[in-house]
Amino acid sequence: MEQHNDKRRLSHQRSKRISEINGSLPLIGLCKKLFPAIGERHDRLAAKELSPGDPNQPTVAENAFVQVTMMFRKTFIQDSVLMMDFHPCYPIWQHPIFSDPAYLSFKRDMLQIEA
Repeated sequence: MEQHNDKRRLSHQRSKRISEINGSLPLIGLCKKLFPAIGERHDRLAAKELSPGDPNQPTVAENAFVQVTMMFRKTFIQDSVLMMDFHPCYPIWQHPIFSDPAYLSFKRDMLQIEA
Protein backbone atom coordinates (compact mmCIF):
# COMPACT_ATOMS: atom_id res chain seq x y z
CA MET A 1 0.00 0.00 0.00
CA GLU A 2 2.81 2.38 0.89
CA GLN A 3 4.50 1.75 -2.46
CA HIS A 4 1.24 2.55 -4.26
CA ASN A 5 1.03 5.91 -2.46
CA ASP A 6 4.64 6.68 -3.37
CA LYS A 7 3.91 5.97 -7.04
CA ARG A 8 0.85 8.21 -6.93
CA ARG A 9 2.85 11.00 -5.28
CA LEU A 10 5.63 10.71 -7.88
CA SER A 11 3.08 10.61 -10.66
CA HIS A 12 1.43 13.77 -9.32
CA GLN A 13 4.80 15.54 -9.07
CA ARG A 14 5.70 14.48 -12.59
CA SER A 15 2.36 15.65 -14.01
CA LYS A 16 2.75 18.98 -12.20
CA ARG A 17 6.22 19.46 -13.75
CA ILE A 18 4.92 18.45 -17.16
CA SER A 19 2.11 21.00 -16.96
CA GLU A 20 4.65 23.69 -15.97
CA ILE A 21 6.86 22.70 -18.88
CA ASN A 22 3.91 22.69 -21.29
CA GLY A 23 3.02 26.15 -20.03
CA SER A 24 6.50 27.38 -20.96
CA LEU A 25 6.17 27.77 -24.67
CA PRO A 26 9.21 28.80 -26.66
CA LEU A 27 9.24 32.28 -28.14
CA ILE A 28 7.54 32.58 -31.52
CA GLY A 29 10.73 33.99 -33.03
CA LEU A 30 12.63 30.93 -31.87
CA CYS A 31 10.04 28.60 -33.37
CA LYS A 32 10.24 30.45 -36.69
CA LYS A 33 13.95 29.62 -36.89
CA LEU A 34 13.09 25.93 -37.01
CA PHE A 35 11.49 24.99 -40.34
CA PRO A 36 11.24 28.63 -41.51
CA ALA A 37 9.58 27.65 -44.79
CA ILE A 38 6.58 26.30 -42.86
CA GLY A 39 6.14 29.65 -41.15
CA GLU A 40 6.30 31.44 -44.49
CA ARG A 41 3.76 29.06 -46.01
CA HIS A 42 1.47 29.49 -43.00
CA ASP A 43 1.64 33.27 -43.38
CA ARG A 44 0.79 33.00 -47.09
CA LEU A 45 -2.12 30.65 -46.38
CA ALA A 46 -3.40 32.92 -43.61
CA ALA A 47 -3.13 36.01 -45.82
CA LYS A 48 -4.66 34.13 -48.77
CA GLU A 49 -1.85 35.45 -50.98
CA LEU A 50 -2.09 32.56 -53.39
CA SER A 51 -2.99 33.51 -56.96
CA PRO A 52 -6.26 32.19 -58.37
CA GLY A 53 -4.40 30.68 -61.34
CA ASP A 54 -1.77 29.05 -59.13
CA PRO A 55 -1.92 25.26 -59.59
CA ASN A 56 -0.63 24.89 -56.04
CA GLN A 57 -3.90 25.79 -54.37
CA PRO A 58 -4.06 24.86 -50.69
CA THR A 59 -5.88 21.72 -49.73
CA VAL A 60 -7.25 20.55 -46.42
CA ALA A 61 -4.27 18.21 -46.16
CA GLU A 62 -1.78 21.02 -46.77
CA ASN A 63 -3.41 23.24 -44.17
CA ALA A 64 -3.39 20.39 -41.65
CA PHE A 65 0.25 19.55 -42.46
CA VAL A 66 1.30 23.15 -41.88
CA GLN A 67 -0.57 23.28 -38.56
CA VAL A 68 0.89 19.98 -37.34
CA THR A 69 4.41 21.00 -38.33
CA MET A 70 4.03 24.29 -36.48
CA MET A 71 2.93 22.42 -33.35
CA PHE A 72 5.77 19.94 -33.82
CA ARG A 73 8.43 22.63 -33.83
CA LYS A 74 7.16 23.99 -30.49
CA THR A 75 7.15 20.50 -29.03
CA PHE A 76 10.57 19.71 -30.46
CA ILE A 77 12.12 22.84 -28.95
CA GLN A 78 10.54 22.05 -25.57
CA ASP A 79 11.64 18.41 -25.63
CA SER A 80 15.13 19.21 -26.91
CA VAL A 81 16.08 20.62 -23.51
CA LEU A 82 15.70 17.22 -21.87
CA MET A 83 16.82 15.20 -24.91
CA MET A 84 20.18 16.99 -24.85
CA ASP A 85 20.87 15.58 -21.41
CA PHE A 86 19.94 12.05 -22.43
CA HIS A 87 21.72 12.09 -25.80
CA PRO A 88 24.39 14.82 -25.70
CA CYS A 89 26.41 13.38 -28.61
CA TYR A 90 23.66 13.61 -31.21
CA PRO A 91 24.83 15.76 -34.13
CA ILE A 92 21.54 17.67 -34.26
CA TRP A 93 22.63 19.68 -31.21
CA GLN A 94 25.20 21.38 -33.47
CA HIS A 95 22.39 23.18 -35.31
CA PRO A 96 22.68 26.97 -34.81
CA ILE A 97 19.26 27.20 -33.15
CA PHE A 98 20.63 25.42 -30.07
CA SER A 99 23.26 28.13 -29.52
CA ASP A 100 20.82 30.98 -30.18
CA PRO A 101 20.54 33.35 -27.15
CA ALA A 102 16.74 32.97 -27.17
CA TYR A 103 17.07 29.18 -27.02
CA LEU A 104 19.69 29.31 -24.27
CA SER A 105 17.40 31.55 -22.22
CA PHE A 106 14.46 29.20 -22.82
CA LYS A 107 16.63 26.21 -21.89
CA ARG A 108 17.74 27.88 -18.65
CA ASP A 109 14.10 28.59 -17.72
CA MET A 110 13.07 25.01 -18.52
CA LEU A 111 15.88 23.54 -16.45
CA GLN A 112 14.84 25.69 -13.49
CA ILE A 113 11.34 24.21 -13.73
CA GLU A 114 12.82 20.72 -13.97
CA ALA A 115 15.05 21.22 -10.88
